[in-house]
Amino acid sequence: MSKQVAFEVTRELEAFVIQEAKYADEGQYQAWYDLWAEDAVYWVPLKDGDDPAHKASHLYDNYSRLTTRIKQLNTGNRFSQVPISGMRRVISNYEFFSDTDDKFRVEANFYLPEYSIQSTHSFRIWSGRYTYVVSRKGDSFQIHSKKIVLVNAEEPISTLSFLI
Repeated sequence: MSKQVAFEVTRELEAFVIQEAKYADEGQYQAWYDLWAEDAVYWVPLKDGDDPAHKASHLYDNYSRLTTRIKQLNTGNRFSQVPISGMRRVISNYEFFSDTDDKFRVEANFYLPEYSIQSTHSFRIWSGRYTYVVSRKGDSFQIHSKKIVLVNAEEPISTLSFLI
């Protein structure tokens, strides 16, 4: 059973999620990567409730794969992101849980317009629910897992070449 999270801690957790989103939106890939713990899982399932060991996912990265993803993005040779898509996400409807003594779970809805300038010059809308599992690291937090359940997850997705 989840324990109540103190109001002050919810403010810290919300600020952390906002900072993580800002790093992703602004292409600050190394700063974004530095938020992750070494046991990290970054997951975009096809359907909420899927088991990644038994079902395909849009994305299922461990820390090693995140390292590779960030290296690719930092080279500038990720042609599906040259130039970088314009993005600004809106995050709302936060819920905070303390499932264990040392980890917090944060759930929130998101809305992310992406201006895909690379070749199509079109807007794409991404929307869904984030679920983070984080723990304290110094005076901030680190991400152990981030699950992104897209509203349209069961449909074909053209690309996830940026940090959702």
